[in-house]
Amino acid sequence: MILSGGDLEVPKLPIHEVLLARCLQNSEKDPENPAFISAENRGDSISFKEVVQFTIKISEFFVENGYKKGDVIMIATNNNWRFVVTCLGAWRAGLIVSGACPQFTEYEFDYQITDSTAKLIFCDTATHSTLRKAAPNHKIIVFDTEEYSKILKTAEKSRKMPEISMDDLLYLPYSSGTTGKPKGVMISHGNFVMMVMANVKKIGELTVAHGLPEDFAQPQDLHFLPLYHAMGMFKAVITCYRGSTQIMFAKFNLELMLQLIEEFSILGISMVPAILVRLVNSPLLQKYDISSLISIASGSAPLPQGTIDKLKEILPDVKIQQGYGMTELTFASHLPAVGSPEGSVGKLMAGTFMKVLKGTSGELCGPNEQGELWIKGPQVMKGYWKKPELMRDLIDSDGFMRTGDIVYFDKDGNTFICDRIKELIKVNGKQVAPAEIESLMMKNENVADCCVFGIDDEKCGEIPVACVVFKGASAHHDDIIAHVNSKLAAYKRIRILEIVPEVLRNATGKILRRTMKENYLKKRKLSKL
Repeated sequence: MILSGGDLEVPKLPIHEVLLARCLQNSEKDPENPAFISAENRGDSISFKEVVQFTIKISEFFVENGYKKGDVIMIATNNNWRFVVTCLGAWRAGLIVSGACPQFTEYEFDYQITDSTAKLIFCDTATHSTLRKAAPNHKIIVFDTEEYSKILKTAEKSRKMPEISMDDLLYLPYSSGTTGKPKGVMISHGNFVMMVMANVKKIGELTVAHGLPEDFAQPQDLHFLPLYHAMGMFKAVITCYRGSTQIMFAKFNLELMLQLIEEFSILGISMVPAILVRLVNSPLLQKYDISSLISIASGSAPLPQGTIDKLKEILPDVKIQQGYGMTELTFASHLPAVGSPEGSVGKLMAGTFMKVLKGTSGELCGPNEQGELWIKGPQVMKGYWKKPELMRDLIDSDGFMRTGDIVYFDKDGNTFICDRIKELIKVNGKQVAPAEIESLMMKNENVADCCVFGIDDEKCGEIPVACVVFKGASAHHDDIIAHVNSKLAAYKRIRILEIVPEVLRNATGKILRRTMKENYLKKRKLSKL
């Protein structure tokens, strides 16, 4: 049985044209309404009209300085409006943006800069010294300096911009795979435009269900999802399109979030499960009134039932809505739907198809039968950067992409996630690839073999655990952790190192990761797998 999300009309325009036209409309409705405000510094804000003006000036900067259509630039900062308008300017000039986590180490920056072939880097003061070490010969522009401000102050010159097609790439986030190092995910203008239109349609249905007009947008919207991630960048685009003022967090702060929910009577909010776990267990709830919330959307990982139950105790009338997606799907394939039962990830987005296949037989599943989820639609990525060979086993002959997740759907098309074939670890909603950590660990002369997996953690969602076989008696537990963690961003670091006599492998040498994890949990008398 193949399911369809229904028809979707998509304009054949690049995303910057769609968004800038909308920004001008938003500006005409209310010229004083800010598009972006810094959560930490209210004075740092720009209007919808300035979004358009700055986009044009930045795009002209790129063309004037010889950057060509298809060139890659990197942006590595915490969230701020400069990240967004620099992306828009790059897209208007035909460039591809690769966002990078600002907490990366020199080692991690070097890998992404080299692999993406980035020709120019934007960052903030806090990230500059690490980036300069990673890329000593690259041009680096720091956002909070006069050099960047000068670009925004330059008069518009009406320079001719390159022609942009729907298949042209615009974003290159890096997704951790289950084998090897992170891979660049090629996202096109067509991918982003489809996502905007599908989300506008679905949000309209949900707002009507809440008794609000179809085109309603709350006046303020809190944004703390990282912009270097596809989910965070898409939220910036869709919120700007809908006309809400985005209060953008440079770094997530739970108390500041609660304070702003109370101050602006926020109606709906999007977050990852790890933040929701912190929220429901925080004593700060006694200090702030968040009863204005009528909708909480969660993504990036399944939301534990215990967290849902606690949320219902705190906010009995709130609608808890989960969606489903991944970077390779631009952002999502499933969105919350009116009437979807709690625990489901909603229904297929418009313009999207899905099938669920049984184990090794590959037979189509019917309602309430578990199998692997496959997705087809205009949100499916164009491929992995410079790695076309990886697409052979990912996309089938009918154009469906395998997700690696075990699901089932009910008679109404609501989809439920059961398990993950893939072995990624989700720490605070961020992806961690076991293979990346294992590769670093194996470079240590005192490590004979190792296996990394994630275990459940109340605060972080999951944390990485390493089972290590030592070489000889001179190996020291703390030295190995320090060696590996010094080369990794904080969220990727090993939290627990377990010494084991061997790493279990199958006949072809592949690590039996699930068995290793089961053995570890049994030894520790932990139940969740």
